[in-house]
Amino acid sequence: MKKIGYIDHYLNNFHADVYVKLIREGRFKEQFDVAYAYGEVAADGVDSEQWCKDNSVELLGSPAEVVEKSDCVVVLSPNNPERHWDLCQEALASGKPVYVDKTFAPDAATAAKLVEMAVKSGTPMFTTSALRFVPEIGEFLNGIGREHPAQAVSVRGPSSFAVYGVHVIEPLVMLLGRGAQQVTYFGDGRFMQFGVNYADGRIGGFSLFEPGCAMGDRWCAQPFEASVIFGDGTAVYRFTADSMFRDLADAMCEFFSGGPSPAPFEDTLEVMALIEAGRRAMNSPGVPVAVPEVPNFGRKAAG
Repeated sequence: MKKIGYIDHYLNNFHADVYVKLIREGRFKEQFDVAYAYGEVAADGVDSEQWCKDNSVELLGSPAEVVEKSDCVVVLSPNNPERHWDLCQEALASGKPVYVDKTFAPDAATAAKLVEMAVKSGTPMFTTSALRFVPEIGEFLNGIGREHPAQAVSVRGPSSFAVYGVHVIEPLVMLLGRGAQQVTYFGDGRFMQFGVNYADGRIGGFSLFEPGCAMGDRWCAQPFEASVIFGDGTAVYRFTADSMFRDLADAMCEFFSGGPSPAPFEDTLEVMALIEAGRRAMNSPGVPVAVPEVPNFGRKAAG
């Protein structure tokens, strides 16, 4: 059985928990297990030692030790992308397959440097939002979108830009393609609307709705959904998120088995460029902000 190693800022988080569970229950459970972990700090009263004990994982003393002992590596820190540069150093120089959790990097320049590191060392790597695996995106791309590519796309979701921006931008890039030039923001921090311009006339948009509340036994918050204009028609998709983490866990294991990356580097760098432009645009509502240029790593980017 191949051993997966975790490298994390703090291990007591939803992503660390759910990947352990789904890898151990999924279709690759006879081939992979999360065996090792390293966490920098404690969170909510749970330190790395306690988390490892609770999840039957061996605690190691450094990222380098995790990389040395593991067959493949998951760099987590989903809520602290500013830690990815440091936490990825040994993993992305190792030549062993690596999955880096969302959000990939704190800015587009750091994202490009991380990709360059993986390419130069020959380390297979991918990173993505779990929203890449909602079935509705594949339904459009493998159905209507084959003959009628999207001309305009709006993606909507809940929560803050810092944590969930990637979850509306990744579907936008998948549905509408790459090549964004400018982002313009309108909003008040609770309702966040971003318009995206493309040189060829495509139109994009993504929105986040920060408020969410419980009313009795009902949770009231904006779902993930997208509207797509193609040819002479419009399609509206409410994303089904029930199985996206299971599909992501399986995609990790398939990738760790030598399969292709499900998320090309070009997509990742476009997502990161849009996140950076969106963050800058929030400082100047109504003013178009240029999207950072996305480097081209060629066919090596397929992972």
